[in-house]
Amino acid sequence: MTVQRWRAPLVLLMLALCLASARAQMDDDDIGTTFKKPTAAEAAALREILDLPVPRALHQARGPFGRDLNQEALVAHFQRQESAARTLGDVPRLEAVIREAMRHLPYAEYPGKLGGLMLGQGRIAEGIALRRQAALAANPFLRANIMAGLVCNLHEHDSSDAARAQAVEAQAQIERASPAATHAVQQNHLIRAAGLLANCLSQVELRAGRFVQAVAAAESSAQHGRAALATMQNLPSPAQRLNTLRDAGIFLHNWVWACMAAGRLNDAEQALADYQRFATEVRLPADFQARLYARTGSLRLHQREFALAERMHRRADSTMASLGAGALHPWRVAYARDVIEALIGQKRWPQALAELNRLDAAAGSDPDARRRVALPLMRGLTYLGNGRSAEAVPLLRAVARTRAERLGAAHFQAAEASGLHGVALWRSGDAAGKANAVLLLKDAVRSYMAPANADYIENIGIRRDLRAMVFAAYLEAVAATPGEDAVSAIGAADWVRGGVVQEALGDAAVRAAAGTPELAEAVRQDQDAKNEILGLRRDLSGEGGAASAPQPGMASRMRARIATLETDRTRLQAGIKSRFPEYEQLVRPTPPTVRDIATSLRPEQALLMLLPTADALYAWAVTSDRPAAFARVALPEAELDTMVATLRRQLDRGGAGPVGRSFDSASASRLHDLLLAPLRGAWQGKTQLVVVAGGTLGQLPFAVLHTRAGAGFDASAPWLIKEAAIAQVPSVSAWLAIRAGSRLGSSTQPFAGWGDPAFSSLVAAGPAPGTAVRAAMPIRAPVSDEAGGTDKGTGSAAGLNYGDIPPLPDTREELLAIAGLLGADPRADLKLGRDATRASVLAANRSGELARKRVLAFATHGLVAGDLPQLRQPALAMAATGNEERDPLAPLLTLDDVLTLKLNADWVVLSACNTAAADGRAEEALSGLARGFFYAGSRSLLVTHWSVESESARLLTTGTFQHQTAHPT
Repeated sequence: MTVQRWRAPLVLLMLALCLASARAQMDDDDIGTTFKKPTAAEAAALREILDLPVPRALHQARGPFGRDLNQEALVAHFQRQESAARTLGDVPRLEAVIREAMRHLPYAEYPGKLGGLMLGQGRIAEGIALRRQAALAANPFLRANIMAGLVCNLHEHDSSDAARAQAVEAQAQIERASPAATHAVQQNHLIRAAGLLANCLSQVELRAGRFVQAVAAAESSAQHGRAALATMQNLPSPAQRLNTLRDAGIFLHNWVWACMAAGRLNDAEQALADYQRFATEVRLPADFQARLYARTGSLRLHQREFALAERMHRRADSTMASLGAGALHPWRVAYARDVIEALIGQKRWPQALAELNRLDAAAGSDPDARRRVALPLMRGLTYLGNGRSAEAVPLLRAVARTRAERLGAAHFQAAEASGLHGVALWRSGDAAGKANAVLLLKDAVRSYMAPANADYIENIGIRRDLRAMVFAAYLEAVAATPGEDAVSAIGAADWVRGGVVQEALGDAAVRAAAGTPELAEAVRQDQDAKNEILGLRRDLSGEGGAASAPQPGMASRMRARIATLETDRTRLQAGIKSRFPEYEQLVRPTPPTVRDIATSLRPEQALLMLLPTADALYAWAVTSDRPAAFARVALPEAELDTMVATLRRQLDRGGAGPVGRSFDSASASRLHDLLLAPLRGAWQGKTQLVVVAGGTLGQLPFAVLHTRAGAGFDASAPWLIKEAAIAQVPSVSAWLAIRAGSRLGSSTQPFAGWGDPAFSSLVAAGPAPGTAVRAAMPIRAPVSDEAGGTDKGTGSAAGLNYGDIPPLPDTREELLAIAGLLGADPRADLKLGRDATRASVLAANRSGELARKRVLAFATHGLVAGDLPQLRQPALAMAATGNEERDPLAPLLTLDDVLTLKLNADWVVLSACNTAAADGRAEEALSGLARGFFYAGSRSLLVTHWSVESESARLLTTGTFQHQTAHPT
């Protein structure tokens, strides 16, 4: 009797590990529960301070050191009032206090403070003039602080060159004043000035696309903020202590932003944790609570955690409301906009419309207020989602026009807006509008797919969803419009599927290029130019944090610089393409054409491409000797997801389905009829099918489809596999790359394998090869609910670690069987248990051993971005290093690593990979890893798509290689 052993699903465990990330330091829901803010009694006392009259004159009385007591009394009075207003977050009263102080006191700090308030309100010229006036009149220590702040002002409203020049002057002022700083107040001013200068330089570096420098400068500013806090106890006035706290908070706030803008979301997570801890340790002004909620929400939006982002921005808004800020306060409008985006991400269209209606009611008929709450992009999307397409048309047209003017018509954000305008026109139902929509959608898709935009396609926030919306409308439009060639849209369909993994592939390929010095230098120059363009365009689009878009003269200079950089990039990329074509195709893949596919197919083959969208399924069939075929099937994605999930449950022996007792032949045949029957004339009679399946179809083994209804599930059932051999590939472009790749002779050595990794460094060494091992029980892990909470199952998310990953002892037997079949030496060619490390793989690569193997096997778990803290790319879980607490990614063989491998392998086997997570990310992991291994030199990939019973897995893999050994052609 065979004992059945199971390789447990990794999905629940990895969700739990994700919860145990850096943010476990302080759960988002806890922000504010320990945030130190005034009690009701304290707030009332602060209001009383604000209502105190200005002290009467003291007849110029002098104190013991000859100081004017009247002036000292006035200073103390206004410091108390300023501190009260800032603590309450009452900006109008704060402005009134500062203006009153300017009437009574000659100190330069007050014009500087007023200038800061003016800049925050968008009164640019007035604010900069006041700041310059203050710098001229200030003492050397205060002057350093004001001059550092001017770096930010010039960055936002003049040019980076002007800001850099001001930074040199400010740094010189700090250095000149430092030797004379003998008092705590003077030292505090200089520390804060250095922090402010670093903070402003971070913004300048972001615009230049110098992300490493930008993040380093932002972190330096945060460190200066902490140093300034150390001087607080020696500061004589509450206002000075409060300003120190505010600066420290601002520096932390902007450190998070710099990491986000640089795309370093893991670093942003750590910076946010520091920010959150700081907020629980000190009494910050009340408005900082709103800032902290908002920054947390912004990071969650970037990470597509929409429900949590919505909660954080609603809390930011309610906090500002509690401070007396009106519904149309600039911060509250910004928070409302982010709430709407989070609702759109959740497809909660009626709630998004309710938010817009609330803003409209607050604006009333005031033209200026109506402009402030226009939010044309969010409004246009919300109208689309609520079926009000005609109302969305003018809004999205205006967005497209503005983006084209600021960024250029071919930029991917301009393409996005133009495509959304096309979506609205197509859905509006007007015949003339539909004709125009087809043109807009075709142009948008063409611009999206242009190689120049490959580096800018982002998957943050709702951008992935908007891209999918545009491409779905494009496919619908070309399918329904007479005269349009829907067959040729196969390239666009393949491109949009790859957009999910292209970002990680591109980043990893850039890092992998370092192994070739000539390529590395060309790539470095190209990346420098790309990053500067990205920074400039972010500012032009108003995303760079400025109060408003750049002034016309500055915007013109920025566009001229972009044009120069793009010319440089065109030259650089042409050189890279000619000398390193494989790298160029990986980073900037060319969408495949029908001709490309047809000429790569053998006579017995047919390629089937299937792309589900929200409302329909699009299908293509291409052969080398028949006309290509296209079909649109009215099959909503939600219905398709249900059908695939039903069928999978009956096949997944690690799940709860009725495995082994029945089989839903009706669903298997219905899926066949929906997916393949419409194109049957194009592929019938072909003995090999190459299937490119998108979305949830990536989880479906097409071999189990039934070609007719009413059958059972024994050997006589009409399985599709009986008609044709089936290969499922991650994308057309990846398949073409392998077909077109160099055909080296077969490697000389048969096999190398890594299996049964010891995920805990504390476990004993595994048994010797050939020893039977019992399977481990799977872990029951808590999972995240939609609202961001945790299912109260056994265990604790925070308590899980790398060592909790389910072991895979049965993979030893499988690898031993393959090694025996292929004639390999188990002791030399297998790395098992604690030996199955990332380091051993890389060492085998450096020695050339990998390049000599015909078959490589990795019997371990496959991970996707987010499965472990800081993991941003697909990876394979290898044996623990003992250093996981400090570096949780140390044991992983990442996509970065895969791209550096030099292979000449007929097969790479990912056994027990279990990449078919139910949330759709499996397709991302499989596609990314597959393209990585193909780029490295593998010709085929064999993967496990769900939990597998060990004996069956062994029979399948060994049977495959037994057949190939007997039939090598």
